Amino acid sequence: MGVELEGEKESQYYVLRTVPSKESKYIDNIQNVLSKKEGHNVRSVFSPETVKGYIFAETTKLSSLIDVLRGIPNNKGVIQKPISFDEIAKYFEKEGEKVVVHERDIVEVIAGPFKGDKAKVIRIVAGKDEIILEPLNVPVPIHITMTIDDVRVLKEENVEDEN
Repeated sequence: MGVELEGEKESQYYVLRTVPSKESKYIDNIQNVLSKKEGHNVRSVFSPETVKGYIFAETTKLSSLIDVLRGIPNNKGVIQKPISFDEIAKYFEKEGEKVVVHERDIVEVIAGPFKGDKAKVIRIVAGKDEIILEPLNVPVPIHITMTIDDVRVLKEENVEDEN
């Protein structure tokens, strides 16, 4: 994977553990330490948005990486077994297909506080990828706004059926 320069070891990727939701602050602290040190052997530090509590680092020497992390706030350690870049690459790939939802479709909520509930699509908010839902299992009808990615279509209702 890549060209190995003369006298340089090939990089390996490691998983760093941190406090969830503190990934960007953790990376900033690592970058501050790296800017002050020379010969640290750390080539990159990165975090995909979809992974919480974990950071990936590319280095030629694990001991140098551990040394850099010493004393950094929110550091929960390093998983000392290297991983391949192919295992990391899947977190950066875009999702394949977009969810298509129409008004009056019956959907299942797959994220958020209403997860697992069935709902009817009342309206689609144009340009925002948001939909207005009415949960089916509540005694008083309420409308909730969710992103289209947070639902799965269970039953499609055709608009032509009403005519």
